Amino acid sequence: MADFEIGDVVGCKKFGPMDHDFQGVVEKVYNNSVMVSINDFDPADKSGVNELNGRAVVRQDEVKMIKAVPREDNDGDDADESKDTKKKTAKRKKTTKKADKED
Repeated sequence: MADFEIGDVVGCKKFGPMDHDFQGVVEKVYNNSVMVSINDFDPADKSGVNELNGRAVVRQDEVKMIKAVPREDNDGDDADESKDTKKKTAKRKKTTKKADKED
């Protein structure tokens, strides 16, 4: 299963009122599905797209990545920042306790 992000262009299989496959842009990512804004579809499916209000929730297994948005690798950076924040918070707490004892 591919990791999808908002803005990815994807191809989807036909389902429900749609008689042909279609393409769209990912608007929201759920655990096992994605919400797609339908952009490119067969003219025969116009009434189906209108019925779906231009959006469809599709299982991730049935979605094919066409064009991915640029990804940012923040895996290591977030961990380092959270450690630094915890250390600073711990130092602040110690200082506060000493100040309270002196008063």
